Amino acid sequence: MANLTFEFQIVCMWKYLVLAALISSCSPLYVPNTRNVPLFRAKGEFQGTVYVSTGLETQLAYAVSKNIAVMANGSLISQKIAEQDYTRSHKFAEAAIGYYKVDQRYRAELFLGYGAGKETSFAQYFFFAPYFSQKDLVATGTFNRIFIQPTIGTNGRGFNLAFTPRLSFVDFTKFTSTDNNPANKEVTVKPNEKYHLFLEPALTGKFPIVGNLQGVFQLGLNVAMPGDVYFDYVPLQFSMGIQLNTGSLRTRVY
Repeated sequence: MANLTFEFQIVCMWKYLVLAALISSCSPLYVPNTRNVPLFRAKGEFQGTVYVSTGLETQLAYAVSKNIAVMANGSLISQKIAEQDYTRSHKFAEAAIGYYKVDQRYRAELFLGYGAGKETSFAQYFFFAPYFSQKDLVATGTFNRIFIQPTIGTNGRGFNLAFTPRLSFVDFTKFTSTDNNPANKEVTVKPNEKYHLFLEPALTGKFPIVGNLQGVFQLGLNVAMPGDVYFDYVPLQFSMGIQLNTGSLRTRVY
């Protein structure tokens, strides 16, 4: 009972941190998703995870063979912003294929993936100046992302920790806006920008709850390289979730 009480307190603490981040944020356009870190041990393992972070996220992962795995992830944000009278939104989905390896003390994996999404925020974009003057406005950006995600983690029966230095190449292909006025004609702009590189390292912790259920949490940083991107992004993320892991009851014993 004491363990359950402690875990409940952790969940509550992380929820308060997430709400604080949402309230204090300045409506960033790029919101990186929580890194899906399966840390598989054997063929046939399946994981399904639900995270609360800057929004609601779902993650799926499956070990196809002894060393090959696949994953699919999705995230969603819908937040009413009263001050600017609009709904900040984020929709994103991605898929990846990867390689994993297990030894007595450590697990390692490397995933390569692609995703696409759409985000609406309130900010200033130089390419809308000819249409609506230079000012902050509501705009929706459509983007795609290629990512390379290596991870190294521990291989214990109880608590496990993993480090994931993800590299993401983000490309916003078009923006649309009416200056949040339905009477205006929608303007679509395709910015003359190439992929922007982001270094997105994260620490992930996993701990058993009961049966095949695990608690998971993650702290992630997001750093633009170089830092002179023309859109705002979330620099720090906290995530807390529940994971169904069919491999959690059959830890490999050496």
